[in-house]
Amino acid sequence: MRALAIVLLSLALTACDPAYGVWRHAYVGIVPDPAKVRTIIQKTPGVDSVSYRHHKGGFPTMEEFYFDYRGGSKVRGELTFMIDSRKRIHYSQSLFALLEPPPQQYIDATLPVMKRIELRLEREAELPGLQSSVRQDCIRVVCQ
Repeated sequence: MRALAIVLLSLALTACDPAYGVWRHAYVGIVPDPAKVRTIIQKTPGVDSVSYRHHKGGFPTMEEFYFDYRGGSKVRGELTFMIDSRKRIHYSQSLFALLEPPPQQYIDATLPVMKRIELRLEREAELPGLQSSVRQDCIRVVCQ
C-alpha cells in the first residue's frame, strides 16, 4: 500500500505541470479564411508579427488553425480555430506558461490586443456576436 501511494504521488508531481495564463474562448459558426485572419491579426495595433500553421489528423480527427502573434517586447498570443470530430468549431486566444505565470506586463499588454483582434474578427471576418460569446478564464493570474 505504501509503495502504491509513493507511485501515485510521484505521478501526480511529475505528470501535470501547472499552467498559468489567460484563455478567451467561444464556439463559432465558421472558420474564416486563414489568409484573412492572418491579415486581421497583423494589422491590429500592438501586433508586429504573425506566424501561421495548420494541422489535420489525430484520433478522433481534428483540424486546427494556429496563429501565433507578437508585438513589441510584451505582446504574446496564440489564436486558434479548432474543428473537432463532431464538426464543432472552437475559437480561442491564449497566453499561457507552464510552471510559473507569464510576467504580469505580458498579460497587461496582450489582453487588450486580444480584445481588439476579436472586434476586428467580428466585423471583418463574418463572425457576428463573437465578442459577446467569448468567455475569459484567468488561470492563476490577474486579468485587469
